[in-house]
This record gives sequence, structure tokens and C-alpha cells, in this order.
Amino acid sequence: MLSLIASASQFVRENDFKTIVHRVKSHDAHPTIQFLKYVFCGGLATVTLSVIVFVLSETVFPAVKGMVINGQVLDEALRKHNLLLNDAIAFPFSAVVGYVLNVKFVFKRGKLSRGMEAFLFCLVAALGFFPGLWVVDYLVEHFHTSSSLATVAFVTTSFMVNYVSRKFIIFKA
Repeated sequence: MLSLIASASQFVRENDFKTIVHRVKSHDAHPTIQFLKYVFCGGLATVTLSVIVFVLSETVFPAVKGMVINGQVLDEALRKHNLLLNDAIAFPFSAVVGYVLNVKFVFKRGKLSRGMEAFLFCLVAALGFFPGLWVVDYLVEHFHTSSSLATVAFVTTSFMVNYVSRKFIIFKA
């Protein structure tokens, strides 16, 4: 990993800005740059998910802790149910954003048909996302882990598993 960072640093030192921008935009970018682009695209997909979940949680399916509805505080079991429902509704939109951005900026297409590629992309995302929600809830409830720490662990492992799966299984490496 350090050698990858060192070679990326050397590339930046040895090239002009136009060459660097061209390589960053290219699907043949240095692995470190490719991963950073992947993180950025994943971040935009995560923001998409978060905004949709937030809007749904505030309006359609209440899921804000301590929210008062009709004079009563939202029941915790209903809040968790609604939050899972909001995540399930937001997930496909987030997956589409992630797929489009990854195809456009990160990975080379062509190993599989577009339909199979999109299906596997979303399947890998779902396999990382939905069990991850359960793990976060389990860690917080049974091990009293802070929800922030559990969420950071979930996002980190999800990003890594998704990256490796997409780079070596779904898209051309």
C-alpha cells in the first residue's frame, strides 16, 4: 500500500496539471487514484441515501428519535421499523447513483453485459448494506457500542468489500 502511495506521489511530482487531470479522469488511473475516485463516488451515493432517508424520516415514515406524533413520542420499535423501511426505499436510488458514477469515472465496463453488471453491482451493494444495518443495530443494542463507531465500521468494511468485488469480479481490472 505504501508503495502505491509513493508511486502516485511520484507521478504527481513528475507531471503537469493537465496530465494529472487527464489521468485522474481516465479509467486507467493509478490504483490509489482509482480508489479515491471510488470513495468519492461512494460518498455521493451515501449522501443520496442519507438525504432520501432523512426526508422520509421527517415526513412519510417517521423515524427520528424523540419525534412527537399526535402528542406522543414515537415508539422505538416503530421508529426502527420505519427507519429500515426508509433505508429500503432509498437504497435503489443510491445504488443507481453509485453504479452510474462508478461506470463513468472509476471502472472499465465490458467484462459482463450491462444488465448483468448492474445486477451484480446492486447485489453486492445490497449484500453489504442490509446485513450491515443489522450489525450496526446489534452492536449498539447488545455491546453498547456507540452508534457512530458502529456506523464508521460498517461504512468502512462495506466500502472495502464493495470495491474489491467490483474491481475484480464485476468490472475489468
